[in-house]
Amino acid sequence: MAVRTGAFRRAIGLFVPPRSELRRGSDRLEVAVRWVLLLAGLLLLPVALAAGGEVTARLGAQAAVEQGERRPVVAEVLPAGSPGAPVGGDVTSAPLLGGADPASDVVRAPVRWIAADGLPRTGLARVPDTTRPGDTRVLWVDAADRPTPPPMPPTAPGAHGAMVTAFLLVIDLTASLVLLAGLRHVLDRSRLRSWERAWRRFSDPEPEPEPDRQH
Repeated sequence: MAVRTGAFRRAIGLFVPPRSELRRGSDRLEVAVRWVLLLAGLLLLPVALAAGGEVTARLGAQAAVEQGERRPVVAEVLPAGSPGAPVGGDVTSAPLLGGADPASDVVRAPVRWIAADGLPRTGLARVPDTTRPGDTRVLWVDAADRPTPPPMPPTAPGAHGAMVTAFLLVIDLTASLVLLAGLRHVLDRSRLRSWERAWRRFSDPEPEPEPDRQH
C-alpha cells in the first residue's frame, strides 16, 4: 500500500508540483507542457473510440453480408484431368493442380460439390498436399456457388475496431513521451548552462573596484 501511495503521489507531482521558491521558469514550462499533452490525450480518447466504432460497424455489416451469402459445402477431390474439371482461375494464387505452394504444404486441386440447385459444380480449391482423389473437404461458396474464402468471423469486427482504437492511443502516448523526452533534454541542457554560469560567479567572483584615493 505504501508503494502504491508513493507512486500515486509522484504521478500527481508531475502535474501539480509542490510550491517552492526554487522552482524555475523551465520547471513551470515543463509542467505546462505535461498538462497540454494530457489534455490532448483526453481529447483524442473519444476520437479513437469513434474511429474504432466506425471500423467495427463497417466490418460488422460486411461480416453480416458474408455470413448470409456464403455457405459451406462438402466437396470431393477429383483426379487430375477429370472431364469437366477446371484448369485455372481461383480465389488463391497457388500453383495449379498438384503444384506445391512454396509458402505452405498445400496444393490446388479440382473438386466437385452439389450446388444449391441440386446440380454438380466443379472448381479449384486449396487442399493439403497429402490429399488423394476421392477425399472430401469443406469448401465455402458464395451465393452463385463459386468457391470463395470463408466468411469473416463474428468476432473479427470488434477485434479490428479495438485494434484501431488501441493503435491511435499508443501513437498518442508514444508521441507524448517523445516530445516530453525532447523537451526535458533541451531544458536540462539550459539548466546545466545556467548552473555553470552561477557556479563560475560563485567560485571566481569579480574583484571589487578599489575606492578612489584623493591625493
